[in-house]
Amino acid sequence: MPDLHTWTGTPTEAETALMADRMKLFIFPNEARTEEETEAFSKAVSYQIAHEKSQREQYGNAMIPDGTASFRIGDFQMSFEEGVNGSGLSRKTICQAAYSVLLCAGLLYRGLPRAVSE
Repeated sequence: MPDLHTWTGTPTEAETALMADRMKLFIFPNEARTEEETEAFSKAVSYQIAHEKSQREQYGNAMIPDGTASFRIGDFQMSFEEGVNGSGLSRKTICQAAYSVLLCAGLLYRGLPRAVSE
């Protein structure tokens, strides 16, 4: 499915702070150290906020739990994808554009800690 974002307004400071904390967990054990990485991280945070707001708008602001695989209304029934992790970001739930920015900045590499040249 294409990663389409609608204009959802400028994120509030609270939205940005909460998403930054979620994004830090997603890239852990890495962290943005250089100016380029910090810019990429901020861009990914903005993309993810827009992504999640666009999804909520698409569903009429209905709160459909992450990882919902299917549900039925008559005699209500709901099933979830295996391995769903609440509000945590995962490869399934992160915005494609945010993932790309983080990957290209080297923030998703899980190897040895990187040295920062001064």
